[in-house]
Amino acid sequence: MYLKRFADHKQRIVMVSRDQKKRLPGQHIREVCAQTDYYTVETGNGPSQEVEKLLSRIEGEANTAIERMINGEFPPSATDREAVALFIGYQCLRGDESRQMVEQLSDTMYKFVMSHMTGESLIENFRKREGREPTKAEIDAQSFILNNPDAFTVKPHQNEIVRGMLEIAPEVASIMLRRRWFLGDHGEPCLLTSDTPVVSWSERTSADAHYGRGWGNADEIRMPLSPRHSLCLVWNEEFKERMIPFGRKLGPEIAAGMNQLVAHRARRWIFHHPDTDPLKGITLSPVDPVLTVG
Repeated sequence: MYLKRFADHKQRIVMVSRDQKKRLPGQHIREVCAQTDYYTVETGNGPSQEVEKLLSRIEGEANTAIERMINGEFPPSATDREAVALFIGYQCLRGDESRQMVEQLSDTMYKFVMSHMTGESLIENFRKREGREPTKAEIDAQSFILNNPDAFTVKPHQNEIVRGMLEIAPEVASIMLRRRWFLGDHGEPCLLTSDTPVVSWSERTSADAHYGRGWGNADEIRMPLSPRHSLCLVWNEEFKERMIPFGRKLGPEIAAGMNQLVAHRARRWIFHHPDTDPLKGITLSPVDPVLTVG
């Protein structure tokens, strides 16, 4: 539903790969980024699609709210504001970037713990976990893991990844609700979006090298809502929430900077309306690692 505003009257959209080597025009939005069982969880009764249904409902409610916002009802009502904030919260956590970060953190932390264990402590942990003595084959397997950390990768169960998303997304949404909102009208269709549409921006400071910036302390949270409209969330309490008409001269200039940021943050795909070319003149550097250790 979110991508529908970036599609033409036949619900077609342009897909451009993050490395800019592949351009797929005329893709129907139903087929865009379809990932089977991405949010499926295992239950006592078998695989469940309830989370997918929840996400669809959240997106549907936000879509209705966004339509009202870009058609003049801004600032939004409390109900619409909550719907959009929750949608943003899930957008921050449901994609490839968040999942890759969780997987990399799990792998790094597991191997860090393993690096401080001895063969005997591994066997003792096995006894506590399984309630029995390990076989020789099991001891050999544990020793291999201890001595060859780069030969394997640890990934959390899908249920754990989805559970984390469900727990944290509402907290991110509450951060978005506390910010001041403004809606930018860029004067003409000139914005793109991506598989990671919510981005943060901050003025660089010396403290960033030590603390970094995230959803909570970034100066601005930005998101394209349509080829013509963008949403910006700031912390400045003196800011009056309103729609800002950038105009046809300044609007595309501001959009160019936002397009660069949104395209750069994409993990796999960038999207735009078939009648626009918002990537023109943009050359992207390689995808940033989601987590840098050391």
